[in-house]
Amino acid sequence: MNDRLVAIGLARSSDEPLQVARPGALVRQTVRVRDGRADLEALCELDAAGIRLAGPKITRLIPWRDARSISVDGGRTHIVSPIGSLAIMIVLDGVSEPELAPLFASVLEEGRAGTIGSATGARHELALGIDRALEGFADADDPIVPLAIGVFTLLVGLVLVAAIPSALQIIARVQPDVGAFAILPRIAFFDPRAVVAAFAASSALAVAVGRVALGPVSTTWARGALRGWHRNASGLEAVARRSIARLLLAPRVTAAVAAIAILSLLPSAFARTVVDGAGIHEASGFPLLSHDRSWAELVDVVPLAVGFAERPEGFATALDFSDGSRLSTRGRDLVGGSERALFDFAKMHAR
Repeated sequence: MNDRLVAIGLARSSDEPLQVARPGALVRQTVRVRDGRADLEALCELDAAGIRLAGPKITRLIPWRDARSISVDGGRTHIVSPIGSLAIMIVLDGVSEPELAPLFASVLEEGRAGTIGSATGARHELALGIDRALEGFADADDPIVPLAIGVFTLLVGLVLVAAIPSALQIIARVQPDVGAFAILPRIAFFDPRAVVAAFAASSALAVAVGRVALGPVSTTWARGALRGWHRNASGLEAVARRSIARLLLAPRVTAAVAAIAILSLLPSAFARTVVDGAGIHEASGFPLLSHDRSWAELVDVVPLAVGFAERPEGFATALDFSDGSRLSTRGRDLVGGSERALFDFAKMHAR
């Protein structure tokens, strides 16, 4: 935890084992270290000798003379040394603060130059930057922010729950040749994949709109909310705030979830059965996976009673095959003719 936040009572307690601080360290700061593909929590200490990183899964000691390169990219401070390169991001109360990366890099540059001991240099600017992070959250902590994003997500999500299945079915709809029929699937509005796609997409859209409308204030508020800096939130309100804050900081995750959910719906939308004079042709919705049946395999054509709201004729058609399987138009859309026309057509070809 950052010493300044602890001093003013904003840092939360941690269950992680405490690292023993070195006496004489000029800077002590919790950081998140990118080592390969893993992000590792550590305590970073800087003194006149160099950089020390100590955590449950990482220990590094880099003398200043070995810090060959120090740069900032993507909110991380990159250090290149003979033992490899590390990407370090400052962490305030468990949440990364990318805005502090340039200030932290300046402190490291002073350490490499041998001037880190100055109390009025980069170390002072870093301390001021941490204070500004707290002040920025206080200015951005408007209850309208989570309320607006939450309501937008809910309303747009409800619209998309109906729009996504309908749009996919329109895109996948086919018109069979004259004299043929197509039996097309319906995607229910309450299909879990459609619900996930709808609300993930609405969340991503809400985040995009919020970021454009609010600018950097949106991410400042989100990071502060995840740190628990909002003192008056509790119970469901606190949970809602943290959930919306996570959405604001990870729009790519919700967009990816929406894309995966929509992709999982495509086979259901493009599955179809075409009935023509040559037989029954079933497509699964996956490329190269289809099944053709000849009329010789059809053993019976059965009418199924349904409500007039589903079929004007009052019945759906079921085709029974010699292998015991059944194909029905119940709960599906029929294109190319009426239910009666399909029934008569199948009856004519049944053996």
